[in-house]
Amino acid sequence: MLIMDPADNVGVVLEDVQKNDICKASDVEVTALQNIAFCHKIALCDIAEGEDVLKYGQKIGYATAPIKKGEWLHRHNLVSERGR
Repeated sequence: MLIMDPADNVGVVLEDVQKNDICKASDVEVTALQNIAFCHKIALCDIAEGEDVLKYGQKIGYATAPIKKGEWLHRHNLVSERGR
């Protein structure tokens, strides 16, 4: 997976990931809680509902539901603030 900034709370998987696969970037390891498609986001920690989602050192939106470490982030649990 790719993590660009130490402040990021999501990483980007660099290949299709299956449930229980371990995703690694430097010293960070996260076990996927579900299948995640190439280039999608995985939570690096628990993220509370309403909490900012940080990717590449930038706020990209906020969580619309509690997200567990290892979960897939997409439209079902993330609202983007870009393009609004």
